[in-house]
Amino acid sequence: MPRSPSPARNLAKTKTGGKPKNGGEVRPLDKDGGSEATVVAAAGKRAVKAATPRTVAAEARSPRESARSTGASRHATRRPRVREEDDLDGGEGGDRQFVTALARGLDVLAAFRPGEGRLGNQELAERTGLPKPTVSRITHTLTQLGYLNYNQRLSQYELGGATLSLGYAALSNLDVRRIARPFMQELANSTNMTAALGLRDKLMILNVEAAMSQALIGLRLYAGSRVPLATTAMGRAYLAVIGEAERETLLDEIRDRHGDEWPGMRRAIDRAIRDMEENGFCLSIGDWQKDINGAGAAIPLPDGLGIYAIGIAGPAYLASPDYVSAEAGPQLADAARKIVAQLGGDQPARGARK
Repeated sequence: MPRSPSPARNLAKTKTGGKPKNGGEVRPLDKDGGSEATVVAAAGKRAVKAATPRTVAAEARSPRESARSTGASRHATRRPRVREEDDLDGGEGGDRQFVTALARGLDVLAAFRPGEGRLGNQELAERTGLPKPTVSRITHTLTQLGYLNYNQRLSQYELGGATLSLGYAALSNLDVRRIARPFMQELANSTNMTAALGLRDKLMILNVEAAMSQALIGLRLYAGSRVPLATTAMGRAYLAVIGEAERETLLDEIRDRHGDEWPGMRRAIDRAIRDMEENGFCLSIGDWQKDINGAGAAIPLPDGLGIYAIGIAGPAYLASPDYVSAEAGPQLADAARKIVAQLGGDQPARGARK
């Protein structure tokens, strides 16, 4: 049986100009003596490259190795996906449990203030310090969940039913509010001033209850309104009774925010701490608003569950410094003692001891 000519013999014929057995057309080599010869098959009209060390090695690889090589190449050129914002990053101080996205959403809700109506994305961005595109996504999400309502004609938002439900649930669970209300109204009537009960919200006191006097003209406070922590009697009473470490942290924040006003604020707060220790109440005489004077005291909840501030304030022509110090302040301290007693706690907190 005749042996078939070897591929090497056919390749040799190709190099010397001989005719290959498959009837293909032979093209001469390049003048530079290149290592590849091209055989054009007459039947299939396909161009086939002759074997070289590189192509032989490539063909010798198994399909699995080829796939592995291709995948490695693809992974080597793929760029890692970078998220524009990592909403699960820890907050300040590297707190891994802090959810940034949730904090931003709550900041947007907190930007709505009593009596101000609707707000647009631009106003919300200015109040929260967040980028407008971020605010837009947050308001869209809160609207879908019912925490905001969107007015399409005005392109503005207002608090929705889900937010109101949370607020009403919180207020209804405040025993201190229910217990304090009659004492506050008695204070308002006897002093012709406005009485308020609140808790700390960042560097503000958030009022959860208020009682107005019979006076035709007076200070108007209501549940949901906020007053400054550093300049009101309520805020200073709160600062006076909390622990020293917490107080110093808050004072650092107040100092950073108020700059040149800080030295005077610090002196007034130190004086309030002494007054709370000696008298059970402290004063703010024109420090919050020039024509408003007031007194503040503290109401610690039983078992260390928190501290509320209670205060009375009014226009200077109705509440002179002497009147607030000698009459209204002692009445406030007495009311605070009665509220704490009904809550089942000890005597009202006085100035924190170091």
